[in-house]
Amino acid sequence: MRAGNLTISIPDKGCNKNCPYCVSKITGKMESNVDLMIKNTKKVRTLANAAQVFCVLLTGKGEPTCNMIMTEFFIQKFEDYSVEMQTNGIDLYKYLDKLAALGLNIIALSVDDIEDLDFKLFERIRKLGMLLRVTFNVTNKLHLPGQSYFDLDFHNLIGLCKGHVDQMTIRNVVVPNNTERCKESVWIEDNVNPDIYSKLERQMIETCRNNGSLIMQLPYGAYVYDYEGIAVSYSQYCIQDYNKGDDIRSLIFQEDGHVYTSWNSGASKFGV
Repeated sequence: MRAGNLTISIPDKGCNKNCPYCVSKITGKMESNVDLMIKNTKKVRTLANAAQVFCVLLTGKGEPTCNMIMTEFFIQKFEDYSVEMQTNGIDLYKYLDKLAALGLNIIALSVDDIEDLDFKLFERIRKLGMLLRVTFNVTNKLHLPGQSYFDLDFHNLIGLCKGHVDQMTIRNVVVPNNTERCKESVWIEDNVNPDIYSKLERQMIETCRNNGSLIMQLPYGAYVYDYEGIAVSYSQYCIQDYNKGDDIRSLIFQEDGHVYTSWNSGASKFGV
């Protein structure tokens, strides 16, 4: 059994952004058991080693920076791995020095509004020696000033990133499988045109094949390209629903203290 990464769901202490498409709300709240998470951390490290995991991803049902105690705990416990944190970036600036000192390697900023791009923040992240990934969530909230959602273009997005980020990803915002209908899933249905994401993915692949170079193919099928010094890729869905074969995209250490292979299936508990 192999896994692409170990994903750790930081116990939910809330979120300082109210995304109308919040996938965490769609997949439901989980009861936290911090004591069990701490107790099982050593076993989870053993499981990660057995699965030949290299990268540990810190994320959560809430915003990780809203629970810095547990975020710092897991950075320290997995300091010998490459550690990445997914964040909305709000209030991130005041934690950067501490995160860098603890050994955080990659900050992955989730962006759904071009006006939220903070180039001063970007400069500070890279100056501290951390890699920066910007993930654009493709909904009708994402558009350049004076343009519409339907005018979105890969070249415009990569142009915003040049000289500021190390990696760029476009993410398709979709409703996860096996979930109940709710206001967030309705918002996605009403405000996401799948053709826009498909256009961006197609533009990215065609541009990179002609003027970039292929770096790798990820286990779940996506490609990573070098385009003018930026690693660019795409994600066709928001969360992991299921896995094929022995190559698991993520082992997910959820906040109830157990490891799963799916975000929205209680039956996918795995090993711990």
